[in-house]
Amino acid sequence: MADESTAAPGQELDPSLGPQAVHRALEVLTRVVDHGPLALSDIARASKLPTSTTLRMLRALEHWGYVSRASDSQYSLGQRFVQSRVSNEHSRAEDLLDLSAPIMQRLTRDTSESSYLAVPGPANTCTFLREVQSPLPIRHVGFDGWAGRTVSMAGSVAGEIFDRRTPEAGYVVMAAVDDPDATVIGSPVLDAEGAPIAAISIAGPSFRMGPDVVADFGETVRAAANELARLLDAESAR
Repeated sequence: MADESTAAPGQELDPSLGPQAVHRALEVLTRVVDHGPLALSDIARASKLPTSTTLRMLRALEHWGYVSRASDSQYSLGQRFVQSRVSNEHSRAEDLLDLSAPIMQRLTRDTSESSYLAVPGPANTCTFLREVQSPLPIRHVGFDGWAGRTVSMAGSVAGEIFDRRTPEAGYVVMAAVDDPDATVIGSPVLDAEGAPIAAISIAGPSFRMGPDVVADFGETVRAAANELARLLDAESAR
């Protein structure tokens, strides 16, 4: 039996349950939470709302940080919502977001590849807190709009890092889970006890990732992860 507090898309709700617009906005947000990243047309179609109405709701949710719009115009979870999804044991989420910004901007500038910051989640998942997209015209849009996404770590660089299988070199190199023609290089951000609390990575097309480039970029990613770890330690010591 359906919950009395919900209604099918397009169906009028009991006015005593609150403003119709609030319910519709929450329905739009739920679509992004459960199925994002999604295009505007997909969200409008699933919600059975006019595209113009859906766009206004998404703009309001984007303003408050609950959704974000990527360069390919797909909507995913925003920074405010991401922080609420990070498990309580990762109380450094706010510090990670603040301190990682200049480091990741520099990492993308130095490598010209997109960079990502992820933290472990429940049930073999990880949540991406931040991304900085490559300025190059040839890049994989499949790696755009990851900030706010919670995904399985199975077979991924993040999975290797959070399962503590990082090689002695200090970084992991693998083909991307969703795109075998892309290469991901990642390194752990370690706490004072040597446990990985986050992962910094870059991703780009494999034709740009020859052995010499991988070795060079691996050291660059490792240095970025180590710098973030040092900043976190200094912040926690205050």
